[in-house]
This record gives sequence, structure tokens and C-alpha cells, in this order.
Amino acid sequence: MPGRQGMHQEHSIPWTTLASNFIYISNNRKYPPKPRSFHATYHFTRVLAQIIETLSDTERAKYPDSFKFDAPLTGQLFSDELRDHYPEYLDQKNQCIECWIERARPKHLDPGADVPEPSYSISDACLADVIKMTINEIQTAPLLIPTHRPQVPLRRLHHLSCGHHFGFSRVGEAALQAYINFNFIAATGTLQGGEYVATDDYVQLITELTSSMDYPAQQLPHREYIGRQPKNPNTSFPEVLHDLDALREYVRTVFSLLCRYHMVMREFGADSRWEDEIVSCFRWMIGAGKVKIEETWVEDSNRHLERLI
Repeated sequence: MPGRQGMHQEHSIPWTTLASNFIYISNNRKYPPKPRSFHATYHFTRVLAQIIETLSDTERAKYPDSFKFDAPLTGQLFSDELRDHYPEYLDQKNQCIECWIERARPKHLDPGADVPEPSYSISDACLADVIKMTINEIQTAPLLIPTHRPQVPLRRLHHLSCGHHFGFSRVGEAALQAYINFNFIAATGTLQGGEYVATDDYVQLITELTSSMDYPAQQLPHREYIGRQPKNPNTSFPEVLHDLDALREYVRTVFSLLCRYHMVMREFGADSRWEDEIVSCFRWMIGAGKVKIEETWVEDSNRHLERLI
């Protein structure tokens, strides 16, 4: 890796400033304080959150205003072409909005009991995968319609959990991890011989983005890119810096995922809480529970991404 590379939105996002507070290393070492690291982190967090929201609003402006939607109670939520391309996730049944309405309808009511609002549960996780697919494949416009109908409570599919979570919140989570981490690999300009491939952080990132799990539709765009990259002969993990043009295109794709995800979230009145999510991503990078952002310290003997503070 011949030094720092161009990062996505680098004219707007202070990648270089923040990267000066991080370094990838192959062995655990301690570094002297850098007094402005908190301010750089805080500024970066606010700027990135604002840019995601602003460009998401730009994308949303391509479609009618909410009050102009005459939301139908019948019809298709995605195209036949998309359905046929991903038969593992999409079929004629979950293509029809009537299916979504029926699955949300309260069932097994006692006589005389109050009728609860329509809702979804973990048994409807396959519908969360449909939402992931429409966001992945830039077919989010049809999703904007049912968000305004109480018969289709899409917000209930956002965070589904049964010991682990598999709602469509996974789209934003995976995309943000990929976006920040891969840009940082390029921005730090460290480990020039490709040693980043052997760090625990990189191995965990690739595993998170490509591994099998329940309802894994959010993994598809990451598997598609990562699976095409040449493998490091010593670790068998992909070398993403092998083709910088491909990496930049992937990072652009990931950023568009963030914007479309935010658009869907905002449509039904939810807060994506990007600043919190970005801080959580930093914690994940350094080691969960080992970083205190407001005082910028880290103490972790097992991780291979150390903060320069």
C-alpha cells in the first residue's frame, strides 16, 4: 500500500484528520497522548452523520412527498425481475402487499378483547429480508408507500431479535462498519506491505460482512465485492487494496446503502441515530467496552487497532 489513498467524499468528510488519530499495527504497543483526538473524532462523527442525512434527503426528493402517496392496499412491492434473480429471498407471496397486511393482522383474539394494532414478530423475519433486498437493489420506492399505511407496520421489522438480531437494521449496521473501516484502511497509510490483512480487526470485519447467519440478505453486496478480491496467501483473507478502483466503487455502493436505509427509516418517522452508530463503530474497531470516547482512552491487550491519544 503506497501511502494514503483517496477516500470517499474526502472533500466533505475529514478522513485524513481523523486518520491521524489512528494507526493499524501488527503488535500491541502504547503511544503518547495526542491532545486533539477527541475534537477530531467528534467533528468527524457530526460531519459524517450530516452528510448521510443530507444526501439521503436528496435521494428522497426524487419521489413524491408523503402526503401525495395514494397508498394502494394491493399490488407488488418489487419487480418480477428482482424476484426471479433472488428466489432465495423473494417470491410471489412476499411480493404482494396483501401478504404483508395479512401477516401483520392480529390473530387468535379472545371474544370481546380489544383489537391490538397490526404488528410483526420474529416469525416474520423473512419480510425483513425483503426490505434488505429492496434497499440493496435500489428498489426502495415501492417501500415508501406502505410506510404510510398502519396495516403494514414496517418499523416492527427494523430490529428483530432472538438472542441475536436480524431485522433490517442490519443493513445500516453492516454498511457503516464497511464504510468507515475500508476508508480508514486507505486513509491511515499504514501497514504498507499489506499487513492489515492479518490484523484481528480486519479478520473480524471480513467475517462480520460475509459469514452465514439467520436472514443474511444484508450480507449480499459485501459478499459480492469481497468474494472477487484475491486472497492473501498467508491468511486466505482478501486483499482489498489490490484494486483501488474496485474498492472505491464498493465504498460508493456502501455509502448509497446508508443513504437509502436512512431514507426508509425517516419515512416512517424513525431516528437513525447516526452519531451514536458511528461512535459504536469506533468502539467495535478498537474493542467493545475498551474505549471511552469523551476522554479518548483505550486499554486492550488483545486488539490490533490502537488509538493514538
